[in-house]
Amino acid sequence: MIKDAAGRYLVSFVAETRQDETLPPVDSESGIDLGLIHFAVLSDDTKVTAPRFLRRAARKLRRLQQALSRKAKGSNRRRKAVVKVARAHVRVADTRLDWQHRLSTTVIRDNQAVRRS
Repeated sequence: MIKDAAGRYLVSFVAETRQDETLPPVDSESGIDLGLIHFAVLSDDTKVTAPRFLRRAARKLRRLQQALSRKAKGSNRRRKAVVKVARAHVRVADTRLDWQHRLSTTVIRDNQAVRRS
Protein backbone atom coordinates (compact mmCIF):
# COMPACT_ATOMS: atom_id res chain seq x y z
CA MET A 1 0.00 0.00 0.00
CA ILE A 2 1.38 3.41 -1.00
CA LYS A 3 0.28 6.89 0.05
CA ASP A 4 0.85 9.60 -2.56
CA ALA A 5 1.36 13.36 -2.09
CA ALA A 6 -2.38 14.04 -2.45
CA GLY A 7 -3.17 11.81 0.53
CA ARG A 8 -4.61 8.94 -1.52
CA TYR A 9 -3.74 5.34 -0.77
CA LEU A 10 -2.89 3.19 -3.77
CA VAL A 11 -3.24 -0.57 -3.60
CA SER A 12 -2.46 -3.06 -6.35
CA PHE A 13 -3.85 -6.55 -6.59
CA VAL A 14 -4.18 -9.33 -9.14
CA ALA A 15 -7.48 -10.85 -10.19
CA GLU A 16 -8.13 -13.76 -12.47
CA THR A 17 -10.97 -13.64 -14.98
CA ARG A 18 -12.75 -16.61 -16.43
CA GLN A 19 -13.14 -15.57 -20.05
CA ASP A 20 -11.18 -13.40 -22.44
CA GLU A 21 -13.07 -10.27 -23.42
CA THR A 22 -12.33 -9.63 -27.08
CA LEU A 23 -14.01 -7.08 -29.27
CA PRO A 24 -16.05 -8.31 -32.23
CA PRO A 25 -14.36 -7.81 -35.62
CA VAL A 26 -15.30 -4.68 -37.57
CA ASP A 27 -14.60 -4.06 -41.26
CA SER A 28 -13.71 -0.36 -41.05
CA GLU A 29 -10.22 1.11 -40.89
CA SER A 30 -9.35 4.62 -39.73
CA GLY A 31 -6.46 7.04 -39.73
CA ILE A 32 -5.85 9.67 -37.05
CA ASP A 33 -4.28 13.07 -37.58
CA LEU A 34 -3.37 14.96 -34.42
CA GLY A 35 -3.66 18.71 -34.76
CA LEU A 36 -3.60 22.05 -33.00
CA ILE A 37 -7.14 23.35 -33.56
CA HIS A 38 -8.78 19.94 -33.08
CA PHE A 39 -7.28 17.31 -30.82
CA ALA A 40 -7.66 14.70 -33.54
CA VAL A 41 -9.25 14.34 -36.96
CA LEU A 42 -10.21 10.85 -38.07
CA SER A 43 -10.07 9.77 -41.72
CA ASP A 44 -13.89 9.73 -41.89
CA ASP A 45 -13.83 13.51 -41.13
CA THR A 46 -14.83 13.04 -37.51
CA LYS A 47 -13.29 15.90 -35.53
CA VAL A 48 -12.45 15.41 -31.88
CA THR A 49 -12.26 18.75 -30.12
CA ALA A 50 -9.64 19.39 -27.49
CA PRO A 51 -10.93 19.02 -23.93
CA ARG A 52 -11.94 22.33 -22.37
CA PHE A 53 -12.14 21.08 -18.78
CA LEU A 54 -8.37 21.44 -18.51
CA ARG A 55 -8.53 25.23 -18.85
CA ARG A 56 -10.65 25.62 -15.73
CA ALA A 57 -8.37 23.21 -13.88
CA ALA A 58 -5.30 25.17 -15.00
CA ARG A 59 -6.79 28.38 -13.60
CA LYS A 60 -7.53 26.69 -10.29
CA LEU A 61 -4.05 25.20 -10.19
CA ARG A 62 -2.47 28.60 -10.84
CA ARG A 63 -4.50 30.14 -8.00
CA LEU A 64 -3.52 27.37 -5.59
CA GLN A 65 0.16 27.61 -6.51
CA GLN A 66 0.12 31.37 -5.97
CA ALA A 67 -1.46 30.84 -2.56
CA LEU A 68 1.20 28.23 -1.77
CA SER A 69 4.03 30.58 -2.70
CA ARG A 70 2.75 33.16 -0.20
CA LYS A 71 2.90 30.76 2.74
CA ALA A 72 5.86 30.76 5.12
CA LYS A 73 8.17 27.79 4.70
CA GLY A 74 7.75 25.13 7.37
CA SER A 75 4.32 26.33 8.51
CA ASN A 76 1.24 24.16 8.94
CA ARG A 77 -0.69 26.27 6.44
CA ARG A 78 2.02 25.65 3.84
CA ARG A 79 1.71 21.90 4.39
CA LYS A 80 -2.04 22.14 3.87
CA ALA A 81 -1.50 24.23 0.72
CA VAL A 82 0.98 21.65 -0.61
CA VAL A 83 -1.68 18.94 -0.23
CA LYS A 84 -4.23 21.13 -2.04
CA VAL A 85 -1.84 21.68 -4.96
CA ALA A 86 -1.05 17.96 -5.08
CA ARG A 87 -4.77 17.09 -5.15
CA ALA A 88 -5.33 19.58 -7.98
CA HIS A 89 -2.49 17.99 -9.98
CA VAL A 90 -3.87 14.51 -9.35
CA ARG A 91 -7.36 15.60 -10.41
CA VAL A 92 -6.03 17.04 -13.69
CA ALA A 93 -3.95 13.94 -14.37
CA ASP A 94 -6.82 11.56 -13.60
CA THR A 95 -9.30 13.55 -15.70
CA ARG A 96 -6.91 13.71 -18.64
CA LEU A 97 -6.17 9.98 -18.41
CA ASP A 98 -9.88 9.13 -18.21
CA TRP A 99 -10.68 11.30 -21.25
CA GLN A 100 -7.87 9.76 -23.30
CA HIS A 101 -8.95 6.25 -22.29
CA ARG A 102 -12.56 6.89 -23.29
CA LEU A 103 -11.49 8.38 -26.64
CA SER A 104 -9.09 5.53 -27.47
CA THR A 105 -11.67 2.91 -26.49
CA THR A 106 -14.27 4.55 -28.73
CA VAL A 107 -11.88 4.68 -31.69
CA ILE A 108 -10.79 1.06 -31.23
CA ARG A 109 -14.36 -0.25 -30.86
CA ASP A 110 -15.42 1.49 -34.09
CA ASN A 111 -12.42 0.46 -36.23
CA GLN A 112 -10.55 -2.76 -36.92
CA ALA A 113 -7.26 -1.01 -37.68
CA VAL A 114 -5.99 2.44 -36.70
CA ARG A 115 -3.07 4.20 -38.35
CA ARG A 116 -1.51 7.56 -37.64
CA SER A 117 -1.51 10.02 -40.55
